[in-house]
Amino acid sequence: METIILKNTGILTMNDGSEVRHGDLWISDGKIRKIFFYDESEKQADSSRDPGTDISEPRILDCTGCTVIPGLIDSHVHYDEGYKGDFFLASGITSVRNMRGFEGHARWRDEILEGKRRGPYIYSSGPVYDGEDPTIIDNDNVILHTEEDVEEAIRYTRENGFLWMKTYPSIEPELYRYLLRRCREEGLPVCGHMTKKMNDKILADEGYICCEHTSSLPSDPETIRYLAESGMWFCPTHVVCETLPDYVWNGKLLKDLPHYMDLPECVRTQWEESNKDIIANYRKLNIHPDFQTIIDRGTTFLKYSHKVMAGTDCAYPGIVPGFAMADELEKLVDVYGLTEYEALCAATCYPAEHIGIEKEKGRIMPGMDADLVVLEGNPLEDVGNVRKIRWVFQGTRFWSSEALQQILTADGKIKKDEMESISLKRGEKL
Repeated sequence: METIILKNTGILTMNDGSEVRHGDLWISDGKIRKIFFYDESEKQADSSRDPGTDISEPRILDCTGCTVIPGLIDSHVHYDEGYKGDFFLASGITSVRNMRGFEGHARWRDEILEGKRRGPYIYSSGPVYDGEDPTIIDNDNVILHTEEDVEEAIRYTRENGFLWMKTYPSIEPELYRYLLRRCREEGLPVCGHMTKKMNDKILADEGYICCEHTSSLPSDPETIRYLAESGMWFCPTHVVCETLPDYVWNGKLLKDLPHYMDLPECVRTQWEESNKDIIANYRKLNIHPDFQTIIDRGTTFLKYSHKVMAGTDCAYPGIVPGFAMADELEKLVDVYGLTEYEALCAATCYPAEHIGIEKEKGRIMPGMDADLVVLEGNPLEDVGNVRKIRWVFQGTRFWSSEALQQILTADGKIKKDEMESISLKRGEKL
């Protein structure tokens, strides 16, 4: 059993408030074993040895000038292609909240836990459930018509070990109420895009757990306050919202994105084709959203609640898996007015609390999982320093930034017929 000491490092525990403390951090058997803070009495001891152990030669990594933070959690992803796992890890994301899950996601989840697959730990909803919605072209969501459909959705979610039921907003009110009641009885949280057909307060009263996307929030500030004070969570996914003005109206080009050329060529081709269709459709409809109004909705929610999670909605064209997280954190600071520490909470301890893994992940404490990112900079000074990765730890495995870049370079050479992907239909296995 190898023991690793992160020596002479800044440590942002996300448990002691917004303070970086200096010390040595011991990792063993995939767990944080001990932290020696230099500002405590333990500094008198030789912290390169742990008294009472039989470890003769721990591996020491000099982290002078670095800051260790918990592994990041992207709280809204669509992890449907294998290459994305490497992109997540390369950007310090060790866990993801996958927001449309099928049998393949359950299989990948288990393989990652067993160490048979490289990628972030997966915590997933089941498929997207909706009512009839003529505004969605080629709608591939699962449409609910009857109570029997709801019961089948609950069965499928339970059978695959998914954690949430995800809904779109066009479910008919009576059926929606039935779904919410049955999920509450089953202890199954419901999240998603809220509702178009009844008052959003009803969702809050019935235990709806999270609003996905700022654009899904209602327009009425008092209703937003009601949702926030009810205990509902909120995942803004701000960067993906900006793709509409950026690419449709302001001429931003996909090829100018950082890490764009690391993507497999077939992915880049698909993105370019999809983006052309998206741009043409929005221009045809002449949709110019009042973006400040959308931002105001998000800031209203955050005025009354801390329950915010950072999510990217990758891999929508323009949202590079993993690397978009730094952009999202910067937007939480620059657009929504959070402090750097509050933004980091939204990518560590807050989603861990939401998911129910706060005793294992999201903080740096003895006994917690060794999901860690070593940064060459202090993210409290500039949250964009989360890009400056030296090492990524995920349990018993860890990678240097150089090793991760080599993996991305190999991913960039994946051909279309080599792409590993998950079927997005119930009952289908690849």
